Amino acid sequence: MKAVVWIVLAWLAGHVVLIAGHVLLVFLYSVLVAPGLTSEDYTAFAMASGPWFSIIVGGPVFYALGRMLVSRLGGRARTAGLVTWLLYSSVDAAVVLMTVDVVSALLAGQWLLSQGIKLAAVLWATRTPVAD
Repeated sequence: MKAVVWIVLAWLAGHVVLIAGHVLLVFLYSVLVAPGLTSEDYTAFAMASGPWFSIIVGGPVFYALGRMLVSRLGGRARTAGLVTWLLYSSVDAAVVLMTVDVVSALLAGQWLLSQGIKLAAVLWATRTPVAD
C-alpha cells in the first residue's frame, strides 16, 4: 500500500510541476517578452512551447521523482518509477489528444521524445548501484 501512495504522489507531482512550470513560462512571456498581444497569440505560444518545455524540463523532473522513490521505497523504486512513468504518459497522451485538432508528425515526434527522456531519467534515477 505504501508503494501505491508514493506512485500516486510522484505521478501527481510530475503533472503539477510540469504544468505549473509551463504556466509560469507563458506568464513570463506575456509580461516580459511580448506584453500586449492578444489571447490568441499567447495561446499559440503556449501550444508551440509546451512540447519543448516538456522535453527540456521533463527529464530533470522525472529524475528527481525517481530519486524520491528510491529514498522512500528502496529496492522497489524501479518498478514504482516505471508505473509512475506509465501513468504519466497515459494521462499525458489523453490530454494531448483532447487538446489538439490534428496530431502532426512534429507533435508526435516531440511527444515521443519527451516521454523517452522521462523514461530514461526515471530509469537512471532508480538504477541499482554497482558494488566496487
